Amino acid sequence: MPEAALRDLAAVPEAAPGRSAPAGATVPVLPALRPVLPGGGLRPGSVVGLGGADGPGAASLGLALVAGVSRHGGEDGSGGWCGVVGVPDFGVLAAAGMGADPGRLLLVDDPGGRWPDVVAALAEAVELILLRPPERPGAAAVRRLPALARKHGCVLALTGPFARDWPGVRLRLRLDEAAWDGLGDGHGRLTGRRVLVTAEGRDAPGAGRSARLWLPAPDGSVVPDGSVVPDGSVVPDGTARRPLELVSAGAPVHPRPSGAPPLVRVAAEEGIA
Repeated sequence: MPEAALRDLAAVPEAAPGRSAPAGATVPVLPALRPVLPGGGLRPGSVVGLGGADGPGAASLGLALVAGVSRHGGEDGSGGWCGVVGVPDFGVLAAAGMGADPGRLLLVDDPGGRWPDVVAALAEAVELILLRPPERPGAAAVRRLPALARKHGCVLALTGPFARDWPGVRLRLRLDEAAWDGLGDGHGRLTGRRVLVTAEGRDAPGAGRSARLWLPAPDGSVVPDGSVVPDGSVVPDGTARRPLELVSAGAPVHPRPSGAPPLVRVAAEEGIA
């Protein structure tokens, strides 16, 4: 494993100790996604594929899964740890707008050629790893990483062009029918996106499960369709939230939560044994 990544990850198990999930427990997701998933969450130790009709679909689903674990995970439900490997364009601010705690995210932007070792180290310490494999996974990685995920109860969520090359994926989340709101006849600004999220695969038998959501809503959160009132406020629980103030590069931009701990970003150096 690259020496720099080993040095930075050495403290992770102490900060985010591994878990043995109780029988029947699930890895939490955001409330809006619970109706889509059997049992209302992700199966500990499972491998989940992310995709959609376009690239941003998988990116948005990855953000939402990370936000769900960061906000609702952990032994006491007050927040869990997530690793993000090989996704240098991961939208930390957008994830924070969905509810993620940036201080509970371990980011390895460029894991290099030893990426399976980086994932293996994180699997002992976090509840979910969002992984964009940089290459078609070899047989050794396909055997080793899911086995470690099962041992430690960590969900491995796959995104990117090689995600579909990973065998044994029992659940896939797909985003379809995406429609942005806020643009008029050649004017206006993007304020939110309504989508159809579908879960399919052996862990979602039959025709699968689907739900229409705002992903993101005008305030950057993820809520069921019908939760946004005409002025752009989101009222999932009867409490209006402030409308989105800025949209950049097609995604919401949010201020960092007040008092949030510093983001943990792990550097990996290629070619160091």
